[in-house]
Amino acid sequence: MKAIAFTGLARSGKDLTADYLVERYGFAKLVMSDVLAEELAKRNLEDIKINRSHMGKELRKKFGGDIVARRVFEKAKKAGLERVVFVGPRSVAEIEFFRKMIPGFTLVAIKAAQAKRFGRRSAEQGETVERFRERDIHDSTEFEVDKVIELADCTIANNSTIDDFKKAIDGLMQKI
Repeated sequence: MKAIAFTGLARSGKDLTADYLVERYGFAKLVMSDVLAEELAKRNLEDIKINRSHMGKELRKKFGGDIVARRVFEKAKKAGLERVVFVGPRSVAEIEFFRKMIPGFTLVAIKAAQAKRFGRRSAEQGETVERFRERDIHDSTEFEVDKVIELADCTIANNSTIDDFKKAIDGLMQKI
């Protein structure tokens, strides 16, 4: 299995990058938080961001910090995926699990300026700059997103146009 994971703060471009790998390079995309959505559905709980966050904490406390990675990895194995992109690892334990289980696993950090990321939110979300900053802090303190970013094998900046960003992704894919 060839596997790449994309990490980064909210709206840095993780999904855009993963979707591009699906479209251009034939990868399958697995979003790590979908594991949490499935668990919420089993319990008849609403699938909203805060519930996913609470579910992630609960599962990690009960089953270990790598539980989401273990579950998403099993999905990939069961489906026989040969090229997979994991979106959104949030703990060091998840990265350690992937590196242990998948030879040649690559972790890529997607970085973008906070103002750029804030500008990418949808109007319906009604998020203020203050709440957006609080989310960054939450992701770095309640989870380990900042530490996961530090563990990245490489980084792609996403502060320009989509075309420039895709060129950077193509450059990365030539290297890995």
